[in-house]
Amino acid sequence: MNSFLDIPMSMRIFRLIILGLVLLGMARAGQIVFWLLKYVAWGKGDLTLDHVSERIRGFLVNVIGQKRVIAEPSGILHLFIFWGFLVLQLETIEYLIRGAVWNFHFSMIFGTAIYSIMLFFQDIMAGLIVVAMGILLVRRFILRPKHAVVSWDAFIIACFILGLMITKFIANGAEIAFLTPEALGHDARFTPIALLFAKFFRSVGLSPTSGTSAFWLYHVSYAIHVLIVAFFANYVPTGKHLHLIGAMPNIFFRKLEPLGALAPIDFEDETIESYGVGQVEELHWKQLLNTYACTECGRCENYCPAYNTGKPLNPMMIIHKVKDQLREKGKRVVREKDAEAVAAEIESGDYQMLTGSVITAEELWSCTTCGACVANCPVFIEHVDTIVDMHRYLALTLAEMPVEVSRTFKNIQNNANPWGISSTRRADWAEGLDIPLMSELDEAPEYLFWVGCAGSFDDRQKKVSRAFAKILRSAGISFAILGGEESCTGDPARRIGEEYTYWTMATTNIEVLNGYNVQKIVTTCPHCFHTIGKEYPQLGGHYTVIHHTELINELLDQGHLDLVGQGHMKVTYHDSCYANRWNDEYDSPRTLLDAVPGVEIVEMELHGKQSFCCGAGGGRMWMEEHIGKRVNIERTDQALAINPDAIAVACPFCLTMFDDGLKNRGKGDMPLFDLAELIADTLREEIVTPGDAAEELPAAAE
Repeated sequence: MNSFLDIPMSMRIFRLIILGLVLLGMARAGQIVFWLLKYVAWGKGDLTLDHVSERIRGFLVNVIGQKRVIAEPSGILHLFIFWGFLVLQLETIEYLIRGAVWNFHFSMIFGTAIYSIMLFFQDIMAGLIVVAMGILLVRRFILRPKHAVVSWDAFIIACFILGLMITKFIANGAEIAFLTPEALGHDARFTPIALLFAKFFRSVGLSPTSGTSAFWLYHVSYAIHVLIVAFFANYVPTGKHLHLIGAMPNIFFRKLEPLGALAPIDFEDETIESYGVGQVEELHWKQLLNTYACTECGRCENYCPAYNTGKPLNPMMIIHKVKDQLREKGKRVVREKDAEAVAAEIESGDYQMLTGSVITAEELWSCTTCGACVANCPVFIEHVDTIVDMHRYLALTLAEMPVEVSRTFKNIQNNANPWGISSTRRADWAEGLDIPLMSELDEAPEYLFWVGCAGSFDDRQKKVSRAFAKILRSAGISFAILGGEESCTGDPARRIGEEYTYWTMATTNIEVLNGYNVQKIVTTCPHCFHTIGKEYPQLGGHYTVIHHTELINELLDQGHLDLVGQGHMKVTYHDSCYANRWNDEYDSPRTLLDAVPGVEIVEMELHGKQSFCCGAGGGRMWMEEHIGKRVNIERTDQALAINPDAIAVACPFCLTMFDDGLKNRGKGDMPLFDLAELIADTLREEIVTPGDAAEELPAAAE
């Protein structure tokens, strides 16, 4: 048979039946997707399209370019599979058209030369998909990395993909075997893999003149291929590969607000009956879309400090539990209009609430809000936002929280700091340094030094405050402090979920700052840096906020500081989650270390974007760890594993957690310092004052 027009009526009927089944399958898949999208639309908030050019750019980089996917070696395999499927879409369309137009091929539109090139890329990409899938199967089911999700669902999908590629090669090879070059529509030399199949078929007697064997081989393979496509389209929305539908829009509509900035609560809205998220429909629609995007790659759990120290929290499972309840409850309420029955079950306790039941309080309180899950997610899922929204429900609506945290809130509410010390003592750390208060000046200085609660009240961090003040003085910087007018930024309260306490602290601070016309703020605390810089603008507080490592670097670059070495010292730097990961400040601390003569930087295995949290974020600074290994002990062990001479940090919480960890491991004498202390200790010309922090620093290792 030399033409598709020569096929008998029985085959035409067969092809039409196959085409009908495929179209029915596609229609059913479309119906499933329609309801999935309706469930997402059930969430809070409106769909708005802003910053279109930035979204398109991000889509091209992270979807087409797969930037985050290929950040880890295994992602290269996914890149081949993704691009392979993109290239093969034209062939799928061609196959579907052939169900009705027997001899159709794209050479009729593009010409033989272009069509041959198209088929060349399809042939090669299909071969790469087979290789990539083979490696992925070995990796996931035989090597089995600890964070890889092993499931029948993944195995079935892999079989589907391999089935699509194999039937493609058989169909293309049989086509070459039983059609003449004129009817083929392309140069068979451009499809080397399909040509190998054709040569094999011919070696066993199949040829354009061999009767119907090759003819049936082609049509059966074609039928199996398109039926797999239809079945795949129906299976994808129900399993782990739902991300094929959800990932692309999730990346396009990704959060463009400042990274790590939580959404505020409008406490003046009297229509709000409960705060936070207790039920799935109370999440924002984008948070619900997040659940469809999850690829189950396991990167979030692989870098989660809570999960890796034996806590109940698994960020991936948080997302999956939300997805499961969304689909189950959405089906009953949105699709079947059974809202009254579900409401009655909730009232009677027969239906589990999302927060506190489906997702337990123990899981939620384990989160340090470090953002490792968010930073490493290839499809831009915002796990932390969802977890904190559930914190808010526990704290504000149910008034349920760890006992230690209740004490912390009372301290903040009564004394404007977690330590519960009187605000009148906020400036005690600066005694003898002659640092002016804002209230004593006629006009605002160049910088307000935001000392923070730890820098004001914690004995160890007071030394850092003094060291940084000396650096500013040495460089001739005009600065002042607020003293007793400074209050807690509200960061710990906000991350724990007590948004009202945060709002109270934030609005008070903003009123004070605006009253002094403050423009530029520098702070040694990453949590203050993040909260004032990224979250105070939500309440009308707009300032230029700089972390102290950035400012010290500027002063060094401008020649305002001159450093001297004290011998060779191997130093490892611990990345603070709120200065580094949430604010992308990875270079400034390391630049500072490089600037100190004699310092050699040695990196821990987990550093930079993959850095391991110290365990103090998310309000956990004031909580006990009762389950698994303490996070700060694990991070301390990671630091000690590389045998440094000293450990450097740039955060008061990290300083406290490492200090505790080193003492726990019998290494309390190991040098541990904030970068400000290191710089102050190595200044060539410095102002020496009573109680000098630099005098108390450990000497560098010779």
